[in-house]
Amino acid sequence: MNFKKLLKVIFAAMLAGIMIFAAACTTTPTPDVTAAPEATEAPTEEPTEEPVTPMEEILAALASTEFKDCKNVILYIGDGMGQNHVPATDAITGGRYDGKLVIEYLPYTGIVNTTCTEGEPDSASGGTALACGYKGKRKQLGLNNKGEEVMNMTELAKSLGKSAGIITTESIVDATRATFSVHAKNRNDESKIAALQIDTSVADFIMGGGKAMYDLLMENDPSYVQKLTDNNVTWVTKWEDVLSFNGEGRLIATMTDDYWFEDADTHPSLPEMTEQAIKMLSKNDKGFFLIVEGGALDEVAHNCDMMELTRHMTSFDQAVEIGVRYAYENKDTLIVVTADHETGGILPKEEADAYIKKNEKTNQYIAQEEWCLTNAKLHCLYEAEKIAQSKNPDVDWDTLPYRFTTIAHTSNKVNVWAYGPGAERMQNEKLKSFEIGKFLGESLSGAEFGSTDKNGVK
Repeated sequence: MNFKKLLKVIFAAMLAGIMIFAAACTTTPTPDVTAAPEATEAPTEEPTEEPVTPMEEILAALASTEFKDCKNVILYIGDGMGQNHVPATDAITGGRYDGKLVIEYLPYTGIVNTTCTEGEPDSASGGTALACGYKGKRKQLGLNNKGEEVMNMTELAKSLGKSAGIITTESIVDATRATFSVHAKNRNDESKIAALQIDTSVADFIMGGGKAMYDLLMENDPSYVQKLTDNNVTWVTKWEDVLSFNGEGRLIATMTDDYWFEDADTHPSLPEMTEQAIKMLSKNDKGFFLIVEGGALDEVAHNCDMMELTRHMTSFDQAVEIGVRYAYENKDTLIVVTADHETGGILPKEEADAYIKKNEKTNQYIAQEEWCLTNAKLHCLYEAEKIAQSKNPDVDWDTLPYRFTTIAHTSNKVNVWAYGPGAERMQNEKLKSFEIGKFLGESLSGAEFGSTDKNGVK
């Protein structure tokens, strides 16, 4: 190889080395596997629910609650619930919170005379006193002593722009709860009461039993099928239809033919209805009035069924608990628990036994089926107890700590319990039923309501 060729070879080799070196310097570096990952969007946090205050804590704080002005009123009526209904329930069931019902924790309590202008009350006069703040007559609904229509709490609430609802475990056309929805001269004309509830009631909703009477009304007067539409009333017979109600117009729900059996699964419980009712009514920023009635309490007391009574009392107290929690959390709601009258004359067993023995010659104690059906359309006491015992075979009736002494209403006084704005007015052992009605109306409106005289008739 000559010298020139040798230089060319050397020069080519040097040029190739330079190019290889340059390529190596410009090669993309291998990623560092330990480098921080690219930033990703933070996961969305699920909203956390507010912790629920234990009921025991609420009950301990009831006496020291500071309230705002009254915007809402919830009235609980235990139909026929006398002074011994609560202790009887405690003694038989063991109570609910430290041996007591929620009712017993309400800080203000009073004793109430429920007599009407004719003496011993019925549900019509007892209901009218609470609904209208007037002392009335037996059989009359929402009328004063002269038979004149007087404003009820439902009408008052609506006149103030508030919402109003009625729920019961009895037929909605029966007397006590009917006094909050209609005005009528005869409580026994239940078909007419059903018609009036469609035509004239202003309640946003009425829920309970009574399907049989509404069916009868539609059968006897088919025009009421159209009148439901004309009055913007939705009539339903199933709980799921209540839950899906769109809120347009008024709602009437008759979910049983008559009254509730507490162990039945064919209808909602009173606590379930109470929770739904408050949910529906509390949408109104101006406030509401709600009546929650343990209506079937009266029915089972007439039947002298102590075990069924305690089941209904427990359910009623669970409904009261829902309202008390709402009032505690909102500080603008008055809770009042009372009765329209007493049914059954419940006494501690020893006292009851002595009373019955002393009076057993009277008709209501004689175990004669013919008399019972002819005179009362109810079984007399001994017969009623036999039937109640047969329905509760695991319970020895003779060992129960309380006993009924009659199948009928009595003039015995009842209790009132209260919690909320102005509740201290119920701390009184000499109250009259109509004074509770006046208190409810005046609390809701801030103005005078009901009778203007001390006897409740004017």
